[in-house]
Amino acid sequence: MKTKMKFVLSALIVLILFPSCQKEKGCIDPIAINYNIDAEVDDGSCVYNTIITGTITELDAQGTVIMNPPPSPPTVTGDYTKFSFAEGGIVEGENWDVAFRSTSIIVNGGMASDSSQLSRTGNAAVYLIDGTMTEISSVDEGLLTQDAATSTAIIDDFGQMQMGWCVYDHATNIISPIAGKILVFRTHDNKYAKVEILNFYDEAMSNPFGGFYTFNYVYQPNENTLNF
Repeated sequence: MKTKMKFVLSALIVLILFPSCQKEKGCIDPIAINYNIDAEVDDGSCVYNTIITGTITELDAQGTVIMNPPPSPPTVTGDYTKFSFAEGGIVEGENWDVAFRSTSIIVNGGMASDSSQLSRTGNAAVYLIDGTMTEISSVDEGLLTQDAATSTAIIDDFGQMQMGWCVYDHATNIISPIAGKILVFRTHDNKYAKVEILNFYDEAMSNPFGGFYTFNYVYQPNENTLNF
């Protein structure tokens, strides 16, 4: 009888103590974006921050430009060139993030401010900030703005007032990116990217009004990750 009682007591002690002896499973790699500081056993769930970088050279987004008497901006017509950060290039269809036409930059989020613009089907947004690609290491969600019925999020003044990303030189008629301006994007499907525009012309200077974008970009493909 005593032996049986001892066995029952031993079994109860094991049942009580066993849960407390279990080690928490999770990602134990500190460099992973889902690192679990309390985990002791690696369960293979670690996710790493895979940043994608690239350079786009002379993306053709020319428009037909008609100059108007100052201070009126020029009239620009033509199609927009759609770009996807996930694809790393020009795309067709609705899964685009940003589109270019001459100096105009629109995002796939919000609404059109004129009838020549593309329909918005995504949740993209953008802001322009001073800094370098290295310095802008995270996204400030409070600054993100979508295109609206009254204006695009990135103001397009053809560089004449320098309220957007570029400056127009009235002496040379050359449009140049404003140094130290970085565009930070939320993509159509809620990822993030940053862009530094380097040049607005092709090597041959085939169009006096430019429209050929060369830019560096960094794309963060992980959802809900604001760091680059």
